Amino acid sequence: MAKDFTKYKLEDLGESFSKARLVQKVLEIYLSNFQVNYSELKEIWFDGLQGGKGVVRLASEIDNKNERNYYMDAPIQLHDGSKIVICNQWGKENLSNFILQAGLLGFKIIPESGEENSNGELKEKIEKKPNAEENTETVFGSPNWEVPHAIAFVIRHTIFADDEVHDGEIETMKAACEEFEENGINVREVWDLVDDQAELYRKMGWHDTMLLNCINFINNNFDDDDKKRFLQILMMICAVDNVIKHGEYITLILIAKTFFPGREHLFIDQTYENAGIKIIKE
Repeated sequence: MAKDFTKYKLEDLGESFSKARLVQKVLEIYLSNFQVNYSELKEIWFDGLQGGKGVVRLASEIDNKNERNYYMDAPIQLHDGSKIVICNQWGKENLSNFILQAGLLGFKIIPESGEENSNGELKEKIEKKPNAEENTETVFGSPNWEVPHAIAFVIRHTIFADDEVHDGEIETMKAACEEFEENGINVREVWDLVDDQAELYRKMGWHDTMLLNCINFINNNFDDDDKKRFLQILMMICAVDNVIKHGEYITLILIAKTFFPGREHLFIDQTYENAGIKIIKE
């Protein structure tokens, strides 16, 4: 498999960034605009976005053997006097989590080039580069995707979030499609189309932005009851093997954070804990 060399741009900045440097720049911009202490910073840029090493750490916590995993030469002092360093260990999967959270906080991140971005045929099939914008009629940046397409894209991402596809997930997805169809939303009819186009977005490096756009589109078009039910369906898909793996957990948290800001852990953690389902948070 070809290595992913995708570069990223932040809107209004001309410079291109690698994965790790993108994270560093976003954190620098965030901390230049908001005065937060360390615990507040960790609430917003929580460890699970990166994994075991976290997004940020106190510089004083890093021992010699772990210094290579952080930008030790560029510490940032918070307003409470503590000094933090930013993790430099980022790949395609955990960067997806970071981009989603950054998008929810207003950062517009644009993939610039990926392993297959030079393929002109792919670019012709999807006319517009996606960007995180609100739209009440179609998903911004899509080939005229509407509610069924957005639902299909988010469900598809959730199924693949743990890098495994279980028979139970497919059956739950089919049952969900029947439920949506009863309510006049024909997800099944557009599923194959979305599946094909989602793969093109992945190859072109635009998948994460499209996922954010679809989540925001659903948030703008569903009432609270519909959002709760959709979140329940996604949680059921993730729970078929009785373990919520890290990728699944982060996906659910970020969606719940969009739908019900400040209550995401009530919806996700408490529900699963009450059901006795194990959550792998890192």
